[in-house]
Amino acid sequence: MRIRPAIRAGILLAVIATVVVAAQGAQAQTPAATCGACHAQEYDGWAASAHAYAAESLAFHSLAGAASAVAGWGSDGCNRCHAPLVRGSAETAAGVSCEACHLIQRVEDAGSGNFSLATDGVLRSVKVGPAPHPASASPLFGDALFCAACHEQYHPVSGVALQSTYTEWVNSAGSHGGKTCQACHMAEASSGHAFGPSASDVAAKGEALARAIALEVRWPNSAQAGKALMVDVRLENTGAAHALPTGKPEGYEMWLEMAATVGGQTVFTEALPYGVVFADEEGNYEPRVTSSDAASLLRDHRLSPGRAVVERFAFVVPSDVRGQLDVEVRLMYRRTPAWLSDRLGLPTAPEVVVRRASAAVPVMEPPPRPTYVAPTPTATLVPTPTPVLEGGGTMEGEGWLGPFLLVAGLVLLGVAAWAVKARAV
Repeated sequence: MRIRPAIRAGILLAVIATVVVAAQGAQAQTPAATCGACHAQEYDGWAASAHAYAAESLAFHSLAGAASAVAGWGSDGCNRCHAPLVRGSAETAAGVSCEACHLIQRVEDAGSGNFSLATDGVLRSVKVGPAPHPASASPLFGDALFCAACHEQYHPVSGVALQSTYTEWVNSAGSHGGKTCQACHMAEASSGHAFGPSASDVAAKGEALARAIALEVRWPNSAQAGKALMVDVRLENTGAAHALPTGKPEGYEMWLEMAATVGGQTVFTEALPYGVVFADEEGNYEPRVTSSDAASLLRDHRLSPGRAVVERFAFVVPSDVRGQLDVEVRLMYRRTPAWLSDRLGLPTAPEVVVRRASAAVPVMEPPPRPTYVAPTPTATLVPTPTPVLEGGGTMEGEGWLGPFLLVAGLVLLGVAAWAVKARAV
């Protein structure tokens, strides 16, 4: 007996519904591919997302193991968000699966996995239609608080904010304009469930960041060999309603770098990091402190939404440089920080150029240095020795005697003349 297509489809849907309901009661995960049988577009988007791989990476397993050893964190502290349907172990490839989200019935508070999963087998979403399984519409799925359950994290002992994405959004202009997380990260252009660029598509991640960050460079008109050259770079987060980068510090690395070359040879390079730096209980921050050991926040230098930062690069142009300097400024991103990959013995994640600007700066020759010329020596005048008078005196020592004798002689002549005249009379 042939079974009609409609009856065959009904039987298939009934089987799927039975598997889903049974799995919910046992708190076991229904494979995401099962959901993909009917929700192909949503499944394809999710399969390429970071949610699908949330519990797979070697970096996650290493960091989760370190965190579970911290008193107060608990064995499933990380799994609570990375593998919500698994308890005590991350032995799963599903990560944040379809059910992990669509079984959430309540979010008690922002942060640290403060959500509760339903056990009634009813799958929630922002809207529902005819389905072969129990379904219910929930306004929570359109609220940013839904995402805050995992995208806001605090250290269970020190209380340090390890992730503050939700708080960043609350304090942004986007929040006050009613622009929720879902409005950006679940847009139809990304099939709704990709939540952004594919986890493995580094180029797409760079393009997304480029759309959100504006870069302006103020180049000098010229440089002078042997003198300082300064380049000002302005960065502004114009497209994200949270800081860039956001999330936990082990999950990103972004930096601004400048390099100056002459004929292909580098004469200057410098990099400025963007991110957060934690210190441990003893105040150490080098080598880098991971989330599990974070006791205090030492530094937070990121691009806040709607705010611009101006960075200045400065260096002395080598005195032998001639012609021009080729100067390039680049904003870079890497999914996993190089310091973490080195520590865990993992391959270094590829880096991607987010924004780039370059210029050829003409180098002026230094002005001629003044030459010091020693003055020409002149003849030395030797004083004429003073004649020595008899008696050991000198004219210089007894210069009063001549004038005195002359005056006395004149006086005597005058007296004598007067005496002769008086006698004649």
